[in-house]
Amino acid sequence: LDHDGFMPVQQNYLLWKCIGFAGIGTFGTRFLVQWIYSEKHGESKIPPIFWWQSLLGTFLCLAYFLRQQDSVGILGYVMNVVPYTRNLMLIYRKRRIDAAAGFAVQPSVEK
Repeated sequence: LDHDGFMPVQQNYLLWKCIGFAGIGTFGTRFLVQWIYSEKHGESKIPPIFWWQSLLGTFLCLAYFLRQQDSVGILGYVMNVVPYTRNLMLIYRKRRIDAAAGFAVQPSVEK
């Protein structure tokens, strides 16, 4: 089968390897970010950047696995979008409610 039109720049091997590695790197380092954030607060906490890294890493990995036409990789990442997006929605909804109620908004580090 001819899949040249399947994705843009389909034949650029190095570009797609970089996208794949960027996705895995972004996805993997989110735990380092969460650990540092928890240590700073003296308790286990998950900052919003964790969920943003999760989404970005997922989209990059999905792009790579789609390009590779790897159904295992696609299945491994495609459903992640739902809980990551929902967590971000809950975080920002709580911030809006807190701001409307007059509570102090979290420091800009968490935005």
